[in-house]
Amino acid sequence: MNLPERIKQHQAESESYAILIYHLRKLGIFRNLTENDYGIDFEIEIVKDGQVTGKFVKAQVKSSAKINIREKDSVPTVGGIKQSTLNYWTELSRHVNVLIYAVDLTTEAIYMTKPIFWQAAKLIDGSDESKTVEFLPVDKHHIEIASALTYCYALAPTVSDHIHWHTQALRQIDNFLSLYSGVFHYDAECTVQDPEVFESFLDTTSALHLESMKTNYFKAKDDNEKWRSVRHWESKTEHNELYNYVCQHPMKVLMPEFLGRLRKLYDWAVAARYYLFYSYPKYLELIYKNPIPTDISHDALTGVNPEIGFPKRTEMDFHCFLSDLTASYLRKQATDKH
Repeated sequence: MNLPERIKQHQAESESYAILIYHLRKLGIFRNLTENDYGIDFEIEIVKDGQVTGKFVKAQVKSSAKINIREKDSVPTVGGIKQSTLNYWTELSRHVNVLIYAVDLTTEAIYMTKPIFWQAAKLIDGSDESKTVEFLPVDKHHIEIASALTYCYALAPTVSDHIHWHTQALRQIDNFLSLYSGVFHYDAECTVQDPEVFESFLDTTSALHLESMKTNYFKAKDDNEKWRSVRHWESKTEHNELYNYVCQHPMKVLMPEFLGRLRKLYDWAVAARYYLFYSYPKYLELIYKNPIPTDISHDALTGVNPEIGFPKRTEMDFHCFLSDLTASYLRKQATDKH
């Protein structure tokens, strides 16, 4: 007697969903979105102490009998991702973090990405080529790591937050550099000329490092726990005021971290320039016109002219950049057609 046969792909999907839900079930509520196959399978909302939090991620689940692990760097990969799916992930990422999971059906190991926005944006190039997504390399404790990271990313800032604070940082960077120069060049016993700028620097640096796991910026425990608060630094003086000698230490420690983060965001944005040109053109222009130099040592920073700041690119430079981008796209389109 002939009976309908179950499609292997459907079976693999069902198994991967069951594995993911079972191992991550303690995180909270899994809302099934698989009835509409548009690139998202679940919404995972965090439940803490028995209360729903309103904090959640969108999840896409990939599966294989054996996940491909790239030999050169032990990075798990999944190919065949359509450009339309990458576009969808980036658009969703404006308001909620999107995570991609890869489930090994043989070992039940769970691999996952960081929030997918930047990786997906870099892969978008306007072609019809499918792309390969990379996952975080994990060789043990897969379940515990996937659970912990999912929780963290549900609470983490979205790309809209990153873009807002990155934009604020670039618009204020000359003020921050002037402050840095001032606290080391002016009399150490004098009050800081622009205490509001110092507070803004702390706020911006804090926001840009919200997803950072680094917690030991300072040797003193008290400084590590309270460095984000301007009141903490004021309390180090008898009159609760900001003096240059007080600000020297946090500025010297945090400025390289701040500029290093800006450099990383600059590199990501340039790599994702095709997507950003169409979706965030003003943001791309601001980034391109404000490159971060590679030398961010103390000597280099104190040598920057506070009236000028870092060298800037011009409007003409940006138009040349766009012309090169357009020419590259047209060459790729011509190659794809042939």
